[in-house]
Amino acid sequence: MGCIDRRQKLALDEAYKLYRQIIKKEKQANIYQIAHCLTTLNEALNHYDCSQFKLTKRLWQRIYESLCDLLITSFPSYLVVYDEEGNIQKPLQAITEPAMVEIHAEGLKRKTDIFKLDLDHFNPMTKARLENIWCTKGAKLSPEDFQNLECGDFCAPKNFLVGDDVLSNESELGRQRAYRRWWELYWQAYCANGTLEKQAVQEEMHILETVWGNLYY
Repeated sequence: MGCIDRRQKLALDEAYKLYRQIIKKEKQANIYQIAHCLTTLNEALNHYDCSQFKLTKRLWQRIYESLCDLLITSFPSYLVVYDEEGNIQKPLQAITEPAMVEIHAEGLKRKTDIFKLDLDHFNPMTKARLENIWCTKGAKLSPEDFQNLECGDFCAPKNFLVGDDVLSNESELGRQRAYRRWWELYWQAYCANGTLEKQAVQEEMHILETVWGNLYY
């Protein structure tokens, strides 16, 4: 896996901003904005080494799951469901779990606009409705299928998908961790014996600053 570059960091930041606007009901994103965010998140989670930002990676995964949920409940789509061995499951039959759901939203044409999510990672109410639709109607979904979702035995808290309080807490923990790491690197750079060693340390500092902003405080 490669390191996330500055362009990818900025794209992740924009995805996070859009998500916050959505859950705060400050903006109603269109299908193309959601798809762009999902593509950015999917690329980062699957093709880049995010090990240096463990909390942040977990946050991106939670946002990816939430946006997948938003996509299928807000826009017409077609699903392909795979079993544990990668075989396609047939519509109008009960879904065998564990299962992977592949989302093909209408209006999105690019190959990169196909998104996958484990069935268990959907909002439990969305999952229950999705399974019912799959068994009774088939693989095509519409926003009307998800209207008037009721709690039943499960009542979701406010901002269920990813509560803003959870996001804020994880973000703050991530920033504190980045702050400590930045100052460790600062002193490593100060004590570095060679130019190459110093450049490598400064590059890691730059990556931290790209994600978290000014850490010199």
